[in-house]
Amino acid sequence: MPLAFEDFTAWIEVEGSELPLFDVKVNGREVSCWIPSEAGKNFIVKCATGKRGSSICGDVYMDGKLFMGIAMPAGVPQTFTFSGVLTSATTQQPFVFTNLVLTDDDHYLNEASAGLGDIKLVLSHVTLGGWSSQATYAKCNTISKIHEKSKKATGHKVDLGDEQSIPHTSKLNATRHDVIVNFVFKYRPLDMLRANGIAPPAPCTSTSTKRSKSAVKTEVLDLTIDAASEDDEDTRRMRSLEEELEQIRRRKRRKTQHIKTEPTVKPEPGTSSSRDRNRHTSDDVIDLT
Repeated sequence: MPLAFEDFTAWIEVEGSELPLFDVKVNGREVSCWIPSEAGKNFIVKCATGKRGSSICGDVYMDGKLFMGIAMPAGVPQTFTFSGVLTSATTQQPFVFTNLVLTDDDHYLNEASAGLGDIKLVLSHVTLGGWSSQATYAKCNTISKIHEKSKKATGHKVDLGDEQSIPHTSKLNATRHDVIVNFVFKYRPLDMLRANGIAPPAPCTSTSTKRSKSAVKTEVLDLTIDAASEDDEDTRRMRSLEEELEQIRRRKRRKTQHIKTEPTVKPEPGTSSSRDRNRHTSDDVIDLT
């Protein structure tokens, strides 16, 4: 929903979509809110009016500086679009969000204005004059850098994009009178708005929720399978060890059954058996060495 006051509404669009509004407040003739900004994105300001019995105008301020104005002659309900700063009758530079640059250079101590981080649309009663015969197109100077001591950490600022062609436009002379309403859009990066509790936390999509539940189920199932597998492995290992132990016992019993006691023969001195046995002993000693 756009900001609203009497028969007027205002909103900001990026790539054809209306930006969401957070923490809308009404204070007299000022209606304010917070909006999420994204660096590198062009944006436009739109205003819809009811039937007008007298002429009004809309002036757009970016970061505290007047950027452009549009005359709204008396007539039927109509929607007006503020898309950029005119550089000629047929060209303009579009509005774009960019990253705010901080510096410690004291030259920039007074660079930041009180309206940094704000997009303000001021609607006023106006008396329209004739067409401007010699229209001038002054260059709008956007904020380049701000001093780090300014403590105005907005994250983003408004800049002007590359020049683009537009339908032919003309300028009217106008005298402004009393203000009808100020629409103020305070822009910040979405993460900053969430961190300060202005915007709600990022929602959990149904896909991610299903994936999380699936992961939990799979994990539980895997743990169950691992436990059962571990029990089966221990059982198989025990049986294998028992069978191996039984095989060792059987081999020992067979060896014991086949051992025969032979009579001791005392070889006579000088016999070949005695010589062979002595040689074998000598060989054993050499082998050990």
